[in-house]
Amino acid sequence: MGLVRADVTLIGVKGSRSVTALVDTGAAVTVVDRALAEEVGVAYTGRRRALVTAFGHRVEGEVAIIRELLIEGEVLDYERVLVLELSEGVKETLRNAGVSDSVIIGLTTIEAAGLIPDTVTGRLRKTEAFLFTTH
Repeated sequence: MGLVRADVTLIGVKGSRSVTALVDTGAAVTVVDRALAEEVGVAYTGRRRALVTAFGHRVEGEVAIIRELLIEGEVLDYERVLVLELSEGVKETLRNAGVSDSVIIGLTTIEAAGLIPDTVTGRLRKTEAFLFTTH
């Protein structure tokens, strides 16, 4: 299974930044490194959230709201992200994969945008929403 990448723009109250980010199909939430979150300007909610990394390490971050997150052309207003300080080891791994070392996109973000990961192309693609009814 190949890596999936996405073109992402974070727009906050101080500015914006466009990156190519890793889509982590094993991550529930989108993670933003603290330095980037401060650069664009996020609103912290006062809530903290812990997660366990793929290597079994427990990390804790602050839940924040980014004013606008554009992912592959889809606009998400007031998207919730987890802000934390990514380790240098994680940043190096991301850079070696050819993606931003400051953003990891989680499943809740891609689902909210109506996108699904395509591991054959390594990109996200639009999916049709459907409603199951018995009528």
